This record gives sequence, C-alpha cells and structure tokens, in this order.
Amino acid sequence: MLPGDQLRLGPKVALNVITPTSLSAPRLSTALPNVPGIRPLPIPTISNIAGDINTAERTLNYPDSVRPPHPEPANPPGLAKPSTSRLPRRSYVNGPFRVWRGLSAGGFATTVAAEDVASGRSLCLKVFRKDRLQYTGRSLRRELEVYKRLASEYRPANIFLMELEMAFQTRKDIYLVMDLMAYDLTYYMRNESEYCIENARRWSAQLALGINALHDMGIIHRDIKAENVLIDIQQNVRITDFGLGYYIKEPRPLNPWRGYTSSVKGTIHCMAPEILRNMENPNSMKYGVPVDWWAFGCVLYQLISLDHKVLFDSENATLEYVSWRSEHYGTLDLFPAFDQLDSLAADLLVRLLHPIVQLRYGFRHVTTHSYFLNDDGTMEFDGAYSSAVKREKWPQMLPSLRNEKTSDETANVLCCIPPGSSGYVPNVDWRKPRPQATHFP
Repeated sequence: MLPGDQLRLGPKVALNVITPTSLSAPRLSTALPNVPGIRPLPIPTISNIAGDINTAERTLNYPDSVRPPHPEPANPPGLAKPSTSRLPRRSYVNGPFRVWRGLSAGGFATTVAAEDVASGRSLCLKVFRKDRLQYTGRSLRRELEVYKRLASEYRPANIFLMELEMAFQTRKDIYLVMDLMAYDLTYYMRNESEYCIENARRWSAQLALGINALHDMGIIHRDIKAENVLIDIQQNVRITDFGLGYYIKEPRPLNPWRGYTSSVKGTIHCMAPEILRNMENPNSMKYGVPVDWWAFGCVLYQLISLDHKVLFDSENATLEYVSWRSEHYGTLDLFPAFDQLDSLAADLLVRLLHPIVQLRYGFRHVTTHSYFLNDDGTMEFDGAYSSAVKREKWPQMLPSLRNEKTSDETANVLCCIPPGSSGYVPNVDWRKPRPQATHFP
C-alpha cells in the first residue's frame, strides 16, 4: 500500500451492524427544490487541477476584482461574445512543452501550467519524480491504465471525465499531460456559495453520469471528493485523479452487488463504512461500486449544505452516523445535519448514505429521484450530454499561464527522452489515440 493511501482519524468506535429491518423512515415532501437564478463568479489565477490524495498542500491565490460571466446561451449583459480565436485549441499535443508556472505541490505529485510549443495549447502537467517512484509508482501506473481505458472505451458520459493527452518522461521526471482547468468544487464552496448551490443539481447529475460511466468500463474510482471534481470552461463537471482507482482486467460493466476488493483506499471523509471496516479488521469485507455512491452522497451534501463543510470529518464521525441510523430505526427522525436541507435533497441523501450496501441507492435510483425533477416536468438527466456540449465556452476563465516572474527567456522547455536513454522507465510513454482516417471508394 502506498504511503498516504490509508488515512485514519479519530478513536476506535464499535460498528453497530444494521439489519435490513432497521431502516430509518426518511422525511418526504412533494415540494420541488428551490433553484435560484444564476450570477457571476470570480476567476482564479491558479488552477487546482490535480486534486490528489497525495498532494499535501495547494498554493492557490484568487483575485477579488475580476468576475467572469456564467456561460449562458445568450451573452451576459455588458459582455461581448468571445472571439473564436480565444477558444482553447483542440489540436493534438506532441511537445516540446514550455513550462510557465507552478500550480500546486505536494508529497507525491506537483502540477505546472505549460504550453505545447507547436500548437500553443494551454495544458496542465502532473509531475511525478522518478526518485520517488518507490512510493508513487503504483498510483502512477493505476492512473495511467485508467486513462488508457477511458481513451479506448467511448461513452457519451466521457465528457464528464478528465482525459489524458499523453504521458512522457524526461531524465528526472514523468509527466501526465491534461487540459488546463480553472477550479474545482472546493473553490466554489469557499468563494461562491450561492452560485455553487444554484448549479448543484446540474453538477451532481453530471457527476453521477461520470461515475456510472466509470463503473460501466470496469472502474471503481474510490476517491470521489470535491477536490477531484473539476469544472471546465463550459461549467461542466470533469472527474479527475484516478490514482487510487480499482479496475478489472476487461473493460466491462461491474456487478453492483459484487465485492471486488478489500484494500483501504480513499479519503477519510468520503469513505464508505465497508471500507472503514477493513481499517479495523484488514480484509474482513470486500466492497464494490456502492462505495462510489456513498462518496457521491458525501459530495452532494457538501455541495448543497449552507456551510459546505464535510459531513463526516473523521472515521469516528462516520461510525457514529452508522450507529445513529441503527438506533433511530422505525422512527421519522432525520439525521440532524440534514434538517437544514430541502426535503427532497434530504431524502436522496438518506438513501445514498445508507449503511447497508444492498439498500444503498445506485445510479438507476438516482436518475429517477424527484430531487432532479425540473419545473417543466423533465429530469436533470434528460439531454444532459447535448446540453453540456452546447454550453458557451469562456476561455477567459482559465488562469493566465504567465505571471510577473515568467518570460520566454526564463521558461523551461521539456522534451521527451527516447527509449534506451539513461534513467528511462519502460511502459510509461503514451499518446492519446488519433482517429483513423476513413477512405471512401
């Protein structure tokens, strides 16, 4: 197990097992959730693209003076339609890469903002030091294998998953090359609470579609959390950071009722009870895709709650919640943290955060829940793919590649080393497959 893969907080707490008969009756309502109007949000200057359990700290600074518009079908008042020349270039990247500035730094990985010299495309490079591969190597290879599968297995919901453009190496480092993003959900929750709540249903629907796409390709993410949910320039969700993921050998749908692994991976405040049980008693219980739906519930709560704090801040807090559900079986009591929420949102969370795996909500249940019902009678999932693609692009939301300390003369240029070079690591270099040209007679 990699250092940092297992987090442990709080004292030992007995886990009271709930039987299928010990169900808490949720508080139901037919009222529709209140979705307020949309307003602008601030622009960050530094990206938070590499949300990573291995990243110890982030160096993010956001200005207060610049507020980009929310992308709407029509241009927001007072803002001209953006020039197409400013839109991010979608040409394939090949390197070399000009590195402009650092984005975040941590114990296992760092990220830098860079530019593909040939295409001018703005990118984020996730950097793994070769001298630390004894600690980070397994996570790096897991992440690379998941990205390869995403590139080879097309699903419409792949638009809600981060894509890898290429992986390459220099003499000292290995790089994963991805699109540059501006911010993640934690930024919105910290700085734009009202805007965050206004978009919660759309973002959570996209997140659910992305999670289901992973499961459909044989992948369990195991580290779904707000830091790993990025927002692109069309204000759509992108799930990232697959370094703790589990995947089966063949890219086929996972059985929602089957246990696949018992290893302890993830972030403590989003860990399902069945993973925590393996912290106390290693390999005592195998788990599967329901752990991602538990984590989805944790993110949803954080997204729509008034203070945007995590629901469970320790292992102890999660196990106390499990005990509370057992003790209040057969009553109409609602878990105290849910009292602040709309009744439909609370009902959805009660079902997503069910301690009994077999009774926990999954994708099919989420897509039909009334929380996602719109005023016109449609569901938030209806036409989600086409709606996401059609949203206006606002590249000015991306952070500037340069700052006052960078210039063409000071920027480092990275070039790939060829196989057989000193320090070359095999089975790492990779490029996103190019579509084959079709020739007609």
